[in-house]
Amino acid sequence: MKAVKTCVALAAILFAIAPSLHSQEYSAGPPISSFSVLDMRGHSQTYNSLKGEVTVVIFFSTRCPMSNAFNYRRNVLYHDYGKRVRFIVVDSNSNESLDEVRTYAQDAGFDFPVYHDVDNKAADSLGVQSTTETLVLDAAGVIRYRGYIEDAPNPERTTKQGLKLAIDAVLSGMPVATPQTRAVGCAIRRAHLQ
Repeated sequence: MKAVKTCVALAAILFAIAPSLHSQEYSAGPPISSFSVLDMRGHSQTYNSLKGEVTVVIFFSTRCPMSNAFNYRRNVLYHDYGKRVRFIVVDSNSNESLDEVRTYAQDAGFDFPVYHDVDNKAADSLGVQSTTETLVLDAAGVIRYRGYIEDAPNPERTTKQGLKLAIDAVLSGMPVATPQTRAVGCAIRRAHLQ
């Protein structure tokens, strides 16, 4: 009985402080450092050569079911914003070769350019952990949004389109209402952990 009361009390405390934990101010950091990725021809490209006034960096995997669930929605976002936003769509998994990424992108019907991150250097420099994580950067290279594309892998269950809302805000020169969300997906396979 005492254990139950302790659990109830602990739950009440956590419930009371939860709003303050979520309302902590997100602070944008300094501009990111440039990073390099390979295009599908195997040529090195830098962030500085790929960026735009607004840049969206999307991490994906050829083998992750959670990542694959967003393939169609990545294409939709690209078609909706591709004329105003630069997209850098990156596979950072050390166990997925350039040939595998190239074939997957063709088979999946990706309309956007895809890049391969050798030895996870881009993911490491950006602090990205999962294959569904996305970033929205402004013209200065400051991260204005970090998190999910949408809050559910099933589009019929989506209630929040985090990436779309962030893109709209940055394009309008407004602060992003929710600048950080939790992307859920497969962990990026790190080269140094193999």
